[in-house]
Amino acid sequence: MERYSDYDPFAWLYATHWGREYHEQAWSVLNRLLFHQLPRGARILDVCCGDGRLDQTLAIHGFEITGLDGSENMLAFARERCPQFDFILGDARCFDLPACFDAAISTFDALNHIMSPDELASVFRCVQACLKPGGFFAFDLNREEAYTRLWSQTFALVEPDMVSVSQGWYHRELRIAYCDITLFRLLDESWQRSDFQLAQFCHRDEDVLSGLFAAGFVDAKSYDASEDLGMTGNIGQGRTYYLARKALLSGPGCAK
Repeated sequence: MERYSDYDPFAWLYATHWGREYHEQAWSVLNRLLFHQLPRGARILDVCCGDGRLDQTLAIHGFEITGLDGSENMLAFARERCPQFDFILGDARCFDLPACFDAAISTFDALNHIMSPDELASVFRCVQACLKPGGFFAFDLNREEAYTRLWSQTFALVEPDMVSVSQGWYHRELRIAYCDITLFRLLDESWQRSDFQLAQFCHRDEDVLSGLFAAGFVDAKSYDASEDLGMTGNIGQGRTYYLARKALLSGPGCAK
């Protein structure tokens, strides 16, 4: 399986200008959902960790983090932000780590970049295998509402040294959303242009839950980001969080 690396050309723009609205609320939402159940020092795997912004916050609250991402450029930012943690270049659909994590997370609709229910099920199996018995898995996904109301808009950012324009659209029949991004950066006194596309798949709630149960998770539940967890603004619209737990079975683990 080819490693997912679509965020390599997007990494600088994401790390420097995108995601503020989400990350300003991420800790409080995830603490309400998951982190309040974990002891200080718990080991957490951040699947599709991106630039490590959330991991900075988790470090402040005493958690031990391992990050996994398919983008080398995103991981460069993560290692700069959190040099004390391990960040692994790998694909969420086919990684193999020891069963030594108390919890796993995947945030900011990262798993919508998994483009089929079968591949999402592969992610679930990989995550389940690396959790300790009773370990948690929390993640969020965009629902169709997010694609029809928010994704299909044009956004522009203009700064003295950069200009970016993003335009998205949603193919309802295929349940696939696309976003075309054009970026101009002022480098060495000349403007440089790059163009790239990101795609997401709108997973059905029933497929997500059935995939979790098939992978060996129990107590899998879904929560509306706005109504159940208090996420505000556009970032909470059409977003679902999921929390599942690995069954309490004896098995090998590893020491902290």
